[in-house]
Amino acid sequence: MRDLELMAEGTLDGSRMVAVTGLLDRLRALRGEFPLSEHKRMELSQGSRSASDPPPPGPTAPADRFVGISATARSTGDLVGYAHLSIGPRPGEFALESVVDPEADGSDEVANALLAASVDRVRSLGGGSLRLWVPRATEADDRRAVTHGFGVERNLLQMCCPLPLSPPAAPATSSPALTVRPFRPGSDEPAWLTTNNRAFTSHPEQGHWDLPTLLEREREPWFDPEGFLVLDVDGRVAGSCWTKVHAEADPPMGEIYVISVDPDFHGRGWGRALTRSGLDWLAGQGLTVGMLYVDADNVAAVSLYRSMGFVEDHVDRAYVLTVDPA
Repeated sequence: MRDLELMAEGTLDGSRMVAVTGLLDRLRALRGEFPLSEHKRMELSQGSRSASDPPPPGPTAPADRFVGISATARSTGDLVGYAHLSIGPRPGEFALESVVDPEADGSDEVANALLAASVDRVRSLGGGSLRLWVPRATEADDRRAVTHGFGVERNLLQMCCPLPLSPPAAPATSSPALTVRPFRPGSDEPAWLTTNNRAFTSHPEQGHWDLPTLLEREREPWFDPEGFLVLDVDGRVAGSCWTKVHAEADPPMGEIYVISVDPDFHGRGWGRALTRSGLDWLAGQGLTVGMLYVDADNVAAVSLYRSMGFVEDHVDRAYVLTVDPA
């Protein structure tokens, strides 16, 4: 598509936002799922600072920091692709996702142009580590990433299971019965953040959450504190299983959204027990499919979930590139 026009903007004006939202809605209807990850959808809906402004000093909420790169066909004025470049809370960290209209002529060319423009944008912002996320990655995605200098970093498995779970074949001493309660908004945030961040110290997405990040999730329409199950031990939040209902999926699915156990309580089988508690709660809402995401190289977790009846549905892949400054 030789008449392609690319535009990078830190703030999408009304008409551009309408066009981007329209493209995302069409892809969602076609695929049966959202084409951008939750984090980037939240950034897009909440707006951004100007991309020309220098990053403010100190930690900044990622939801306020992104650049949107639009690909438009000059001949028709139609938006044929969009790349969402998140500027991370730490200097030199960038994350990218992109979408292309499958009906556009030269869709592969559009995808390559968006990727090249995103790398150039990172270079102009001082360079750093650029992480490209591709849902349901294919060999074609692998070839494109390699062509632009990226290497595979992570494989994130989406695993699914039927609900309700079958009862355990025999009582499991490693999976005790637990008494959990619903999350209390306005009260539990500090204690939950402490436990979550201790459990995910080295995790690139789930670790280092702060109060604004948690409160953003609580404002999402899907948030239900009744499905956010908390385990108390000796006055502490020892663990939790936070569920999320994907009502838009066909059929609707229930996700184990975040599950964590404080390291002080590891080795007691609480991860399995909390997972089962979450799945049982989802089944109680009438859902027939459970789902979660797990890193493929987390062998222990993958083995645990398989033993509970989960099977792999697809792979989302992260590629990484170190970009030199301009």
